Amino acid sequence: MKRKPDWLQSKGYMHITPSLSVHTNWEDYYRKVTSPKYVARYAFFPLIHRILADRKYKKADPKKHQIKESKPRGHSHKRKDGNGTDKSVKNRPLHYSSHFDSLVYSYYAYLLGTAYEGKLKQDEELDKAVLAYRSIPISETDRSGKSNIHFAHEVFGEINNRVESQGEVGVLAIDLKSFFSTLHHKTLYNIWAYAIDKEELPPDHYNVFKSCTNFSYVLYDDLKKKGKKHFDESKLAKIRRKKGYKCFFESNEDFRRAIKEGRLPIYKNPFRGDRDENGKNEMIGIPQGLPVSAILANLYLIDFDRTIINEISRKLGAHYRRYSDDILILCKPEEMDYVDEFVNELILKFKVKISKEKTERFIFRKTVFNKNGDERITSIKIVGEKEVVDCPLNYLGFEFRGYNTLIKSTNIAKYYRRVIEIVKRRSRRAVRLSAHNPTIPRAVYLNQVKKLYNSPLKHANKTENKQVFRKRYSLIINDRGDFMFDHRDVEVKQHSNYLSYIKRCKRQFETNSFSRQLKKKRQIIGQAINKHLVNKNW
Repeated sequence: MKRKPDWLQSKGYMHITPSLSVHTNWEDYYRKVTSPKYVARYAFFPLIHRILADRKYKKADPKKHQIKESKPRGHSHKRKDGNGTDKSVKNRPLHYSSHFDSLVYSYYAYLLGTAYEGKLKQDEELDKAVLAYRSIPISETDRSGKSNIHFAHEVFGEINNRVESQGEVGVLAIDLKSFFSTLHHKTLYNIWAYAIDKEELPPDHYNVFKSCTNFSYVLYDDLKKKGKKHFDESKLAKIRRKKGYKCFFESNEDFRRAIKEGRLPIYKNPFRGDRDENGKNEMIGIPQGLPVSAILANLYLIDFDRTIINEISRKLGAHYRRYSDDILILCKPEEMDYVDEFVNELILKFKVKISKEKTERFIFRKTVFNKNGDERITSIKIVGEKEVVDCPLNYLGFEFRGYNTLIKSTNIAKYYRRVIEIVKRRSRRAVRLSAHNPTIPRAVYLNQVKKLYNSPLKHANKTENKQVFRKRYSLIINDRGDFMFDHRDVEVKQHSNYLSYIKRCKRQFETNSFSRQLKKKRQIIGQAINKHLVNKNW
């Protein structure tokens, strides 16, 4: 190898093992990771497990909560029994591997991804149907990858085209329940072997398979000070000074000592399925967060995707798309019951369940929207026997009503919360500085907020399809023993933020509706500054 492969990337997070100098030592790492004998004998380190919580603005459950007619939705709801409140939070469990383990997983993700792409290319419709965790070129001339913006735009365009040609179209939005944590291990083993054209997994592949299915982990919070909510910063700084790398432990011996003394509990794969013949719960699932997890999730459903394409798309003329665990099927309204039943029966063969409470049905047709009798394509949600007109289809972060497309309202609310949090932090800092030095004005400047969340995309106009490089210099010793400067070209990544994302949406959908969703951002920032700086008693 003359050049570092794309999959060989360093990670910035701290872990049990030291951070790696991938740029300088990549050839050594490459030889180890690509050696089947080395990987077959390699012992993987425990993962680190943490839960990312995402607030949700949801309706109260009438069976559990006290419902206020003036405020049926909220981030938390009081319980009917009076025992506190329930927070509307979606928890995402993540497990991430040590730095060298991550290189191993990345290499095998590359091998499986190459094999998987080869299987998909054998069927053009199958290749179009699977969207997530793949690099799909925008066009033959533009080889940059498609994003959720392109995928959503294509699906919404297909809905409008079918309404124009057929009069109406039915849409089934299906969500798989706890997808990663319910993958059946025996099925995954067989599909893994099928992907690499083997009857059984070779020792190196099998060792990686075992590490993904029978994994151990430590809790992120257990790495913090006992009884505290923060890390031992003095210890971490000492490791950085003494060892020259970022890590939670000075050495493997230090890590083993923490386990032996009971300071760091080790846990095993927590995912369990139905009871087997001996009455034990079968171990299932893979951790979400490993470099190989995404390709395994896609590969796991390749036969499911192929069956849907053959039995639903080709025979009924339906339009099938799957983005990880989100499934969308466009068909004739009278065929929706059959398609729904077929998908529910088929997915059971793969030991995966469907979230029936999240399965939604829509009909898109032209309806009259004003007194002049003008018509437009409108979304109609089917709720039991009722039809709810103008209820949007939520797909890949967008709300689609037929006649217009908007960013999902919860995503806009999250953006505003982040901006307000920035104002809070800046306000605290301004107050502290002003108290320490009265000559410093107690103020939060609008440009400080703009730099973080409202600045335009750098290099967007001049170098949209051109790589930009910056020279990185380092001091080396030449053959004569003299010091000299050496340089290498480092790619300058384009800086992107939420505003640049909105601009990309505008270009793709050719509408200004996305910008109108952020028209109150200056007002909201001003209100936050007034609340957290001017009128706050610190």
